[in-house]
Amino acid sequence: MSGGLPRVPLSLGVTGHRDLVEAEIPAIEARLRELFDLLEIRYPDTPLRLITPLAEGGDRVAAQVARERDIDLVVPLPLPVDDYEQDFADADSRQSFHELLAGSTVVDVHAARVHDQGDRDQAYAQAGIYCVDHCQILIAVWDGKPAEEGGGTADVVEYHQFGDMARLGLDPSERRGLAKDDTDLVYHIVCSRNRDDGAPAENLRPGSARWLIADPDRKTVDDIPPNLNRMIERTGEFNRDVAKVTDPVSPAAVLPGWQDKLAGHRDLARTAGYFALADHLATRNAWRYRIALRVLYVLAALMGIAFIAYADLNRPEMIAAYLVLFFVGFVLYRVVSRLQWHRKFLDYRALAEGLRVQFYWRQAGVSGQIRNDFAYDNFLQKQDIEIGWIRNVMRFAGAPEDFQARRAGDVDDVIEHWIGRPGGSGQLGYFEARCRSHRRHVAQTDRLVAITLWAGIVITVALALFQHRLTDVALTGMVAAMGMLPLLAAVREAYAHKVAEKELLKQYSFMLDIYRMARFRLSRCTTANQKRDLLRALGEAALDEHAEWILVHRERPLEPGKL
Repeated sequence: MSGGLPRVPLSLGVTGHRDLVEAEIPAIEARLRELFDLLEIRYPDTPLRLITPLAEGGDRVAAQVARERDIDLVVPLPLPVDDYEQDFADADSRQSFHELLAGSTVVDVHAARVHDQGDRDQAYAQAGIYCVDHCQILIAVWDGKPAEEGGGTADVVEYHQFGDMARLGLDPSERRGLAKDDTDLVYHIVCSRNRDDGAPAENLRPGSARWLIADPDRKTVDDIPPNLNRMIERTGEFNRDVAKVTDPVSPAAVLPGWQDKLAGHRDLARTAGYFALADHLATRNAWRYRIALRVLYVLAALMGIAFIAYADLNRPEMIAAYLVLFFVGFVLYRVVSRLQWHRKFLDYRALAEGLRVQFYWRQAGVSGQIRNDFAYDNFLQKQDIEIGWIRNVMRFAGAPEDFQARRAGDVDDVIEHWIGRPGGSGQLGYFEARCRSHRRHVAQTDRLVAITLWAGIVITVALALFQHRLTDVALTGMVAAMGMLPLLAAVREAYAHKVAEKELLKQYSFMLDIYRMARFRLSRCTTANQKRDLLRALGEAALDEHAEWILVHRERPLEPGKL
């Protein structure tokens, strides 16, 4: 992948019972291999990644099958290794754990270094939370019964599908409790438990597998739901587009002056790298789409002129020109639609802006809480569900170092680079420039409409007063001009509506005011934590406003009938 960054994977979380029945393990392994085969064939551009704490039982079995297939492992450790090993049955189990741990990406998520059983259960629950928050599909090696104690396999499944946090030790009022982004699919491998009354739930057969969707009645589906399927396909499309980028894309292009600060911080460097790639792809697709859109509207104007020339100027050859222009415009429209420049421009710009906020938050020390919800849990939730893939890329771009200790962060540097100063760089300078540009475009449109309106009035008055004195050529020309001038104004107004000139001017003006107020209030802060709180509020406002920006553009797709 460009810049040495890995391809964005399809992340599979694992939760499972520890006390499996030995005789059922081969069947469980077979179901896992079938799942991996299905996903690798269907999504060849999206590598698999397995997130598992390597606990005994279902977690360990899934990890071993994944290791056989060279699938990357991410291991969220619920406890320090020495403490974690105390829960393993024997030396062979500990050896298996260390063999799988070697070569894996380790994430330290343990809440406390304690030995109380309640705290240990909570630590295991935190590992389950990490798996759910970072996966698109959850593999559950589960008997299908409700959990007997908090933090069990059934509770992790409940959290994944319904956001129920109470039994996992989290506040049910947190945002994740109501959010739904169509990554709630569970691949349920039915198992028994090596205990009294260890049979699975009624009507479930050990060793079988089924897809569970988020439904209180535990409804099953035959395949991956279409919404999630499209989200995964979009991830593969992003990987393909990145692979086509031949020239190096450096974070310095979007984060000037930050190269030295990225040295030694692998997590920040990864976020910056994906930010630069997303910005590059967004800019490239935006340029292509805007050029094509302008050409289409020019063709539409020429078609109108050709028709008026044919009808009013008695130029029969203009009908052939009209047909040629129509054919060229239709071909261009089909090319633009097939290559999806408009959708990619919006998707990649949304990803870039989300990663911008994520990068600056992390550099300033805004991130670091126990749950990974600081940048993307609610981003674009109200928009098209297909762009849920953007949140998954953001999760991957920030993982697995999200759980490291809160970095000190150079808050003042973040303020200077992110917000900037009026007339300079940063978002203040950017939004000032965008406001000036859009005011100019709106004024040009209004001026053209006014000119054509008054020109039409003048021509109408002239015809009314002098039509009997005008030659046939002059009369015909003036009548044709009366048709062409409003046509040009209408095409210009239609283009302005398509690119949302007036709406974007309002949004850019609003964001400019937001950044100005943020700069002013930050200048009055006396502590770093006060500044971090304001930066968090600023980032949330920026993400919300960008979601509105996307909505404005998505409501204006390229439609040939409306040109």
